[in-house]
Amino acid sequence: MGGIIVGALKQRILVFVLLIAVLAGGGVAFTKLNIEAYPDPVPPLVDIIVQNSGSSAEEMERYMTIPVEIQMAGIPNVTAIRTISLFGLSDIKVQFTYDFTYQQAEQWVINRLSQLPALPNGATPQISPESPIGEILRYRVVGPPGYSVTDLKTIEDWMLERRFKAIPGVVDVNGWGGKTKTFEVTIDQGKLIHYGLTIPNVLAAINNANVNVGGQTVEFGQQAAVVRGIGLIHSLDDIRDTMLTQNNGSPVRVSDVATVTVANSPRLGIAGQDSDDDIVQGIVLMRRARNRCRPSVASRR
Repeated sequence: MGGIIVGALKQRILVFVLLIAVLAGGGVAFTKLNIEAYPDPVPPLVDIIVQNSGSSAEEMERYMTIPVEIQMAGIPNVTAIRTISLFGLSDIKVQFTYDFTYQQAEQWVINRLSQLPALPNGATPQISPESPIGEILRYRVVGPPGYSVTDLKTIEDWMLERRFKAIPGVVDVNGWGGKTKTFEVTIDQGKLIHYGLTIPNVLAAINNANVNVGGQTVEFGQQAAVVRGIGLIHSLDDIRDTMLTQNNGSPVRVSDVATVTVANSPRLGIAGQDSDDDIVQGIVLMRRARNRCRPSVASRR
């Protein structure tokens, strides 16, 4: 060590020139280096989600989790397959080695899922955009006095999530808490029997009425008008006025056999913050490797 110090002191000019050259080379390399603001050092992990409302954890394990887990067997460079089965939910995580990129691992899983036999009740496996560092923003939805958690949940689902998903680099937005607004039809069984109807008749009538139908054109000389049937349901009155059948020439509507009210879907969870035990929040998830940027570009923004 003493010899190196003595040599450096004797060759001051050479050491200074080498220092300038190293600094210049480091500066050039730094300007061309992609900086990952949220580095993802873990190997690829593909998360498969299967939902089937109404099924118990045992049924999800037998009919959803195990078939998907067996289908994933044999994929190369897989280190582990971890599963969990809950009420109405099956979660299968496929862990790969560093030999695959995330895109390659995801493609292998997609290819295997395409060969999977049909699951009961039409359940469809979906790939979750989960990432160890994908969560970049959590937000809470608040509103003026009088806004219920149902109103806030509606804003979250139909306005905020769509706006966030339009941002480049955002892969998904998960909403938590609140109540999902629904229109509830409570059928009077006695009235149903009186008109000779069944519950499937009511369901079919409502489903058939909730569509827009395109028709042909009607020509008026050199002009033509497009014929359309507008039937999408927008309010409670639209459901009440849906025709089920006719009785002695008079229409029988949904309002004649049922009561239509605003309700909410069964809640499977709840979110809270501090002293508020029922709030609406969202989680913004970033797409993998979409936050890379050159420091020179970022510094000018």
